[in-house]
Amino acid sequence: MLQPIDLTKQIPLKTTLGCGVLDGFLRGGLPCGIITELTGEAAAGKTQLVLQSLLTVQLPRSEGGLDGKAVYIYTEGKPPVERLQSILTNRFNGRPDINLANVLIEERPITTPEDLLRSVRQLEALLEREAVVPIATAAAAAGSRVADAATLSRRVVRLLVIDSVARVFRDAGESDEPQVQQLHRRAAQLFGLTALLKRLAQEHQLAVLLTNQVMDDFDSDGGTSVGIKGGGGAGSRPAPLVSSGRRVLPALGLAWANCVNCRLFVARHEAGNGGVVRSLQVVFAPHLPHSYCCFKVDQQGIQGLLDEAAEQGSALRRHLD
Repeated sequence: MLQPIDLTKQIPLKTTLGCGVLDGFLRGGLPCGIITELTGEAAAGKTQLVLQSLLTVQLPRSEGGLDGKAVYIYTEGKPPVERLQSILTNRFNGRPDINLANVLIEERPITTPEDLLRSVRQLEALLEREAVVPIATAAAAAGSRVADAATLSRRVVRLLVIDSVARVFRDAGESDEPQVQQLHRRAAQLFGLTALLKRLAQEHQLAVLLTNQVMDDFDSDGGTSVGIKGGGGAGSRPAPLVSSGRRVLPALGLAWANCVNCRLFVARHEAGNGGVVRSLQVVFAPHLPHSYCCFKVDQQGIQGLLDEAAEQGSALRRHLD
């Protein structure tokens, strides 16, 4: 029987993002034992963040990692292994303890909710050491010969990434069923998936990181908001989420919002010099206040921006505040 858990009283393991600014913002990194969602528009930086986390979870605990392996379930076509290799080379070049052999990638296409649930159940079998599952390492996908049984056996899986959940469930309603039945079926699939993910996260001290897409949010007067500040009194409408100057909403609706424990919003903003600055905002979480920080994407992956040290970040902060 499922029992409620007071997440505010737990002190979970956390895995670093490999950046002191972002780790400080998240109070130590990505927590194990819960579901964390990254939602945002295309090219906002969601996949860049999850790719970096696939590598930083391998860091020793003395450096904020969990000395673990990661499982990457990618639903948008061919996994971005070349970009993962680029981050590895530019950020961790020469470190033997950080390599693609410790990133396991689902080989088969994930196009339906049933495919996704099957893949997660295979992960459950892997965690329980009950079966050998058809998951390839990122090293093999990249053509490397680094992977071997000895390398893989030294670590346990500490991070699961699904990129993205929306891609699978967005198309799940395309059938001849009446709309009400489609909605009920999709809600049941969402609840079933997240119940399994939460159980695995709790039982195996697993960090679960999912990405979600967004859709346009038109307010009553057809306008758009320009801020991302949180707050508001009881019963007030939540502060709008804005990316690239337009108001957006996370995909999959209220049913999905009630499934995840922590929602982080990733957004793009035009900087004063014509460049782009990205922001990471806490929408809700049991362990974090409503807040945001700025970051950039470069060859090494993602880097948090300190306002006093980054002119672009300072300009963005003044704009949002």
